[in-house]
Amino acid sequence: MRHVLLVAVFLGLSSLGCGGTVEGGAVEELAVSSEELTACSATCPTGTVSCPAGTTTCSATNNVGVTCDGTTYACPPPPSCPDSLPRCSAYSGRACGSFGVQVQCCFSSTAPGVCICEQTSRLRWECFGQ
Repeated sequence: MRHVLLVAVFLGLSSLGCGGTVEGGAVEELAVSSEELTACSATCPTGTVSCPAGTTTCSATNNVGVTCDGTTYACPPPPSCPDSLPRCSAYSGRACGSFGVQVQCCFSSTAPGVCICEQTSRLRWECFGQ
């Protein structure tokens, strides 16, 4: 009899749970919030730009930026390489004189780089993008 009473108490408490069932409105509200958060990022040429946490309204346009609660966050401009720097191709693989020396250069008009005098079989320029 004692066992039956314990099972009945357990079942009664289990049906109460932690405050009953969640109302449908709360679940739907959560889904809307999640959708808003995933829509608040724009893909940019140099990565992504997103709204900060706590944003309630947003819009996003790829390659332009996002607007979060009325504030616009634009995509950052792509990197540029000044015309005054030499092309990396002028150095790459050629002989150099002093190990560890570095030269700033451009892979293209938008891709800065650096060439470093490295020891292979002999000293040669190795070039890398930044």
